[in-house]
Amino acid sequence: MRGPEIAFTCPHCGREAASGLDGRGRCGHCGREIALELTPALRARSVVDRCPRCQGEQMYVQRDFNQKAGLLIVIVGAVLAPFTPYYSSLFVAAAVDAVLYMLLPEIAICYRCGTHFRGFPRSLKHQAFDLHIAEQYGPPGSAKEEGRH
Repeated sequence: MRGPEIAFTCPHCGREAASGLDGRGRCGHCGREIALELTPALRARSVVDRCPRCQGEQMYVQRDFNQKAGLLIVIVGAVLAPFTPYYSSLFVAAAVDAVLYMLLPEIAICYRCGTHFRGFPRSLKHQAFDLHIAEQYGPPGSAKEEGRH
């Protein structure tokens, strides 16, 4: 198993960059290094108390699963439904989704900038996604977010 990873959007090219607990991030696409400001709690105890990218303190948790892959599973189940007895492909798609939900780990995600925290212990401060909180920030990269740095 890999150690803790912080994945965020590269400010130079917009692709995904990653960092460990050393705070030195590197973009896999453009190769630039990006320094992150890790809090003492994050560096020493792996406690995600503040986003090192934008300094935001509000996070939510979700399963570490590619949403496009999940949508593909549902679409395949729906397309095959008329050709399977009792629409059983829909039940198979739901079962695959349930198994993946149970097996995949949770990650924390920053509401403000969308930074992903993989391999960190869950904080009781971080709950499931809340649309009301997300609307306060607007989409990541929006003008609302830029005004809060």
